[in-house]
Amino acid sequence: MDNDNIMVLEDIWKIYNNGEHVIHSLANIDYTIEEGSFNIIYGPSGSGKSTLIRVMGLLELPTMGNVWIKGKNSAELPQKKRNIIIREEIGFLFQGSNLIHTLNAIENVTLPMIHTDKELARKLLEKVDFHDYMKLPNEMSTEDWQKVCLARAMVNNHSIILADEPTGDLHTSESEKLIKTLHELNRTENLTVVITTNNENIPKLGGKLTKIADGTFIHLNKL
Repeated sequence: MDNDNIMVLEDIWKIYNNGEHVIHSLANIDYTIEEGSFNIIYGPSGSGKSTLIRVMGLLELPTMGNVWIKGKNSAELPQKKRNIIIREEIGFLFQGSNLIHTLNAIENVTLPMIHTDKELARKLLEKVDFHDYMKLPNEMSTEDWQKVCLARAMVNNHSIILADEPTGDLHTSESEKLIKTLHELNRTENLTVVITTNNENIPKLGGKLTKIADGTFIHLNKL
C-alpha cells in the first residue's frame, strides 16, 4: 500500500437481509484517502453515505471487502485492536452529535480523553473558535454545539476526522463556517478529513469530490 494513503477501501460491500429481500447498502466500493487530504462524499439521502462512514470508521464491519488504515488490514485484527485504532486515529462528527447535557463545553471535550487535560480541551475549543468554556449544551446555538463536537472529535491526537452530514442541522452561513473551519484544520493540523453531505453547496468550497448513489460511487473528480 502507498505510504501516502492513510486509508484504503477494497471492494467494500454491505448487504442486509430483510426477510425475503436482499439490500445492497454498499456495493463495489473502492476508495483511497491520502494522508492530509480533504474528501467530500456527495449524494442524496439513502445513498449509503452513513453506512460508508460507519464502515470507514470501523464501527460496522463490511459484508465483504477490506478496510486498510495506516497499512493495517482491519479485517485481520481482533475487535480489541480495532477499538484502539478508533480511539487513537479516528474522530467522528455526526449530524446532531450528542453532547452530555449536564456537562459544560470543557467537560464534554475531555470526556473521551485517555487522560483528562482541561488545558488541551481549551486549546481545541479555541481552534474551532469557541470560547464559552463553561456553557452547557442547552445554552448553545446549533452552530456552537457542532463546534464543541468538532473539538471533541480531535482529542487523543486523532489523525482522521469522519464527518457524516455535519451541516444537516445548520443554516447556510453556519454550514459554510463549519466547512471552512474543517478546511483550516486540514491545512494547519494536517488532519485527514472525510465529509458526507447532500448539500450541493459543500463541494463548491473545495476538496476531492466523490459522488455516491444507491450504495455505489458514480463519479470522481477534483473541484
